[in-house]
Amino acid sequence: MLTTGEGWRRIVEVNPPEMPDMRHLLLDGVWDDVLVTDNVFGRIRVSPYAFGARIAHDVPSVHPTVVVSTRDRNILAIESEVRGALGNGVDSFFVVVGDTVPHIDHLSHHHEIVEHLRDLQGTLPDFEVGMPTRFRAWHFRKRITLGAQFFMAGPVLDPATVGPSLDLLELRDDDPPVYLMVIPAFSPRWVDRMETVGAVPVTAGFRERLTEIDGADRRKHAWMITREVEERAKTAGCAGIVLMGLKYETIVGEAVQWWRN
Repeated sequence: MLTTGEGWRRIVEVNPPEMPDMRHLLLDGVWDDVLVTDNVFGRIRVSPYAFGARIAHDVPSVHPTVVVSTRDRNILAIESEVRGALGNGVDSFFVVVGDTVPHIDHLSHHHEIVEHLRDLQGTLPDFEVGMPTRFRAWHFRKRITLGAQFFMAGPVLDPATVGPSLDLLELRDDDPPVYLMVIPAFSPRWVDRMETVGAVPVTAGFRERLTEIDGADRRKHAWMITREVEERAKTAGCAGIVLMGLKYETIVGEAVQWWRN
């Protein structure tokens, strides 16, 4: 589990397929931990609970954490999904609000879901419940009090923003583990797009540095930057990183090649 595991963790965000397939088998021997998304940007895919269960059953070397989006489900529906996932080997859940587009009614509040799942921990098989946090100490403390057992903060692209951002959390030795969400900076245009969806704004120097890199070298440079972000996250007190914004073929191909070099 992300709350109890020792050592540095590298987690990669994966999107379930639009229709059931066997792509989860490609994770075997590639990643130890994955974060399974829940219909991001309103794009309908296979249930993350079902996909997480397939990973847990077919690829036991990989530990899935399932994103629980509360945007369009009530407590009863979410508990039902969680119970089903628990029965199929999933023991880690990450509760988020989800996309806030106008046509979606928020039938259940993510705070209520965290409280409800924590209450269930005494009667169901062992599992953990995490939440995202802003880079604000008051927000982080409030969610610790609520009962979240691990956190993910970010995402970031620029190594220079890692320390200042995490300093705002005012981390203490006895705090739950915090994982830093990281998006590789593949191009200036990609950076601009990620900033519009909530990534920490990059510095002017970083943007200039990225613009000066030849297009053919940008992906190589992006992976080097990501490694630099990881090192700064270690220094700042994080428990690991979460790689985000990658296509599945990149996750099981290019990302692994660069990460192990």
